[in-house]
Amino acid sequence: MSNLILGVDAGNYQAKTVGPYGVDAYRTAICDWFPRDIVESFGNNDDMEFEVNGRMGYAGTIAVYEDEFGIGGAMYGDSKAHEDTLIRVLLAIYRYTEKYCPSERRVSIVTGQPIAKHNDTEKKRIIDMLKGQHEFSVNGEWQRIIIDDVLVSPEGAGIFWANPRMGLVRCLDPGSGTLNCLSVSDKRIINTSSDTFDIGTETVDSSDPERYAHGIVRALTRLKWQQNDYISLGGGSANILFPYIEKRFPATEVL
Repeated sequence: MSNLILGVDAGNYQAKTVGPYGVDAYRTAICDWFPRDIVESFGNNDDMEFEVNGRMGYAGTIAVYEDEFGIGGAMYGDSKAHEDTLIRVLLAIYRYTEKYCPSERRVSIVTGQPIAKHNDTEKKRIIDMLKGQHEFSVNGEWQRIIIDDVLVSPEGAGIFWANPRMGLVRCLDPGSGTLNCLSVSDKRIINTSSDTFDIGTETVDSSDPERYAHGIVRALTRLKWQQNDYISLGGGSANILFPYIEKRFPATEVL
């Protein structure tokens, strides 16, 4: 069994990998493979050509520009039990081990699933997809990685466990594809006031953060979050959204 445990957030916009040696991140856009007559470098050292289970393509910033469908190479939805997640996770592990521990080929991982589909069936699909031995190609070189164990956490739970406390805590995680709203009471998740909404920063017009925040507030009122509830706000857009969320929920803090 592996002693290397990684947390992998395989988001629609960016994959973030955290482990004992440090962190890594890359743009998770994916597009189909095509022969390139002109070879350009588009990203911050994150352009990758891959082959996974016979599927060939490009990942990283290159896929944002080269995606023929013009949607930035993302797969949106309320579940991550699909092939794009497998590709994102394998590339995340490859990048992390190449950067910090090139001889390591066995890992265990913790990854996330939107709250709306964080059930035994969907979690088993993700575990079955990720767990085991994987052979795949990155930039023309074959890789072999063994994932010994997979734990699937509800998205937004990391916000709570980064700063755990007793009492009622509302965790707000606006991602690129979804908005995850998690209620935790005395360190136990409350299902009836937790949910996932398809209003991520890349699935709606978020160019006006105040307008986007109003949409988030409407979603929170559907869950009956109260004005004086303590909210822990995380995610890449947390600092931008904070002043607008705070107007309705003054006890909001940015993680």
